[in-house]
Amino acid sequence: MNSSWSLRPVRADDAAQVAAHGCYRDDDAARRPGYAAWVCPRIQAGLYVGWFAVQGDAVVGGAGAVLLDWGPTRANPGGQMARIVNVFTVDALRGCGIARELLQAVLRQCEERGVREFNLGATQQARGLYRSLGFEDYAAEMRRRVAT
Repeated sequence: MNSSWSLRPVRADDAAQVAAHGCYRDDDAARRPGYAAWVCPRIQAGLYVGWFAVQGDAVVGGAGAVLLDWGPTRANPGGQMARIVNVFTVDALRGCGIARELLQAVLRQCEERGVREFNLGATQQARGLYRSLGFEDYAAEMRRRVAT
């Protein structure tokens, strides 16, 4: 671990900060309160596993996983899957290894709980990091959205 930051688990009272990471773009700001309200009970119930990188009192990065009861499949007979979400590092500290340490902590905690399948959405710039942690490219999925 780098001596300039330390890692700590996310707590329910961190829901607003988790939401800020999940809705980091300016045009997503209006979604933050709803995301915080959604993630807080999941943190409390252990269905969201998350870690923060902190430097002094400041959160400088975060990563999490939403645990999904997916149902058994051929490749995953245990049926639980983790969706990696909210991977974030402040601009000034990108490239220092924070995201890697955060992801390793999230993956380790999920694996200790028996999770064996992980998925995520990746930006082009993050793909190398994810590949180095064992993620593989996966054929595109399809999606259907119903207008509200």
